Amino acid sequence: EGYSGFTPYLDTIISKSYVFEGFSNGKRSIEGIPAIVAGIPSLMNEAFITSVYAGNKFESLAGLLKNKGYKTMFFHGGSNGTMGFNSFAKSAGFDYYYGRNEYNNENDYDGKWGIFDEPFLKFSANVLNKQSQPFFATIFTLSSHHPYKVPKMYNGKFKKGKLEIQEAIMYTDYSLKQFFNTIENEPWFENTLFVITADHTSEAYIEFYKNSVGMYKIPIIYYCPKYLKPYRSNVISQQIDILPSIFDFLGYNLPFFSFGTSSFNQNEPHFAISFLNNEYQIIYNNFALKFDGEKSTSLFDYKNDPLLKSNLIKNNLNVKDSIELLLKAFIQHYNTSLIDNKMTLKKQ
Repeated sequence: EGYSGFTPYLDTIISKSYVFEGFSNGKRSIEGIPAIVAGIPSLMNEAFITSVYAGNKFESLAGLLKNKGYKTMFFHGGSNGTMGFNSFAKSAGFDYYYGRNEYNNENDYDGKWGIFDEPFLKFSANVLNKQSQPFFATIFTLSSHHPYKVPKMYNGKFKKGKLEIQEAIMYTDYSLKQFFNTIENEPWFENTLFVITADHTSEAYIEFYKNSVGMYKIPIIYYCPKYLKPYRSNVISQQIDILPSIFDFLGYNLPFFSFGTSSFNQNEPHFAISFLNNEYQIIYNNFALKFDGEKSTSLFDYKNDPLLKSNLIKNNLNVKDSIELLLKAFIQHYNTSLIDNKMTLKKQ
């Protein structure tokens, strides 16, 4: 194979981090942000942000941390209004939104989505460096989106892979390095938990990442060298687990609503759920189960059968039944919470 990756800097961060076996809950950015920031998966054909439930009261990292005196900021170099992120950030309780308008320098516009990653990450770092502690920030990068433009001054700097996105990924990785270089000597740095993950996956050329398990595989990285020793955990973690995991790490002691569970908690079942083309999928232990709303259609042991060639549904009925029960309970909890507008523990 001889595969060498396209994220040399991120690889060094991973080597110093607590890392889980991560899965996204959706396939689009508009699904990833509510999952990560507010622990809300999209188990319906429409993303939560644009659905009839978008007006529901819900809890988020920003809103809950604000109760503890944190200043909260959302950074996204995109054109303001892109995918409704600025209005979502407001609903989620962020104090400040920094977009292309706030960056206010069109020389760094990529011509399509917004501000290139490197200058926008440096801008974000400089804003953070001026804050008093404690603060919470979400930063959403954009250069690794189609059409995968890299600033002209870097033509030929990054290696090209078999896919167009790979050069852009190297540029984003380089930009991340500049971000950390700008903050690593600041007094707030060592007291900060950095959570690094992806909103969703993109195209792939390694076969595993083209199937229904691999297409949700993302890194979920907790980087805080002062308080977390490096560790590679085989615990399955999904985007909606990030919120309760952060609160577990912080020792947050107030009640809150969450669809996910802390990945640091050994006593909870850990799984990943998604919904695509009217089909649910749950990844639990070694297995991936698909369910069409009425019956389970497939069961794969993806750890031992990574290309999902053997459907085990008929000869593993006990496994199928127990995983299906877990999935049905989750779907029921999700549907009733959205329909009844009960996604918060605060008094309405």
